[in-house]
Parts: sequence; C-alpha cells; structure tokens
Amino acid sequence: MTYARFLGLFVLLPILFQLWRYRRTFTPRTLAPMGLLLVVVYAATSPWDNLAVKWGLWGFDAHRIWGIKLGYLPLEEYLFFGLQTLLVGLWARARLARALAPKESVTPVAPSPVLTPREVSS
Repeated sequence: MTYARFLGLFVLLPILFQLWRYRRTFTPRTLAPMGLLLVVVYAATSPWDNLAVKWGLWGFDAHRIWGIKLGYLPLEEYLFFGLQTLLVGLWARARLARALAPKESVTPVAPSPVLTPREVSS
C-alpha cells in the first residue's frame, strides 16, 4: 500500500466523515484554533522528522511515495502531520461541543408512592 493510499483510507475518509457528521457543530469560528494548532504541529514535528531521516533513524520506500520531497521528507509525511492533527482536532472539537452543550430540560416525574407492607395487605 502506498503512503498516499494509507492517508486517504485511514485519515482523509474519517476526516470527511466527521465534517459531514458534525457539520452543524463546525463553524469558521469554532475551527479557527485548529490553524494555530497546525502551525505548532508543523513547527515541532518537521525539524525532528527531517533530522531523523537524515541520520538514518528511519526512511521511506521510494516505491511507496510520490517522490516529491521537502527537505528529507516526502510530501506525504507533511500531509500526515496536518491531516492527523485535523482528524484528532475535529473529533476533540465535536466532543467538546457535546460536553458543553446545554442539557435538555427534563420535567421531573413525581415518584410513585412507596407502600408499606401493611398497606399492601389491606
């Protein structure tokens, strides 16, 4: 399986599902913090991954990537950073919206009277 196919199946499709499923929850205002999160993720992850590949800690099979590299990393790796962050961020945002949503007002039901054994036998 190519890196791009993996991203499509296991990261992009779940993102698209979340965007459809929680479309009423997501607005430009609620998703704006995701942009800052992406900047932080790329700033923190890109240098480390580039050095790790440069030093031979891991690498990428040339037959499983597109061949476009930025530094020592294939384009798919950069896509993974962003898409994975979006996948988790969208899920967390939907959960947060649900947790912070006002609870539906439920009319309390009057408890049924408790009968004592004496009242039951009469």
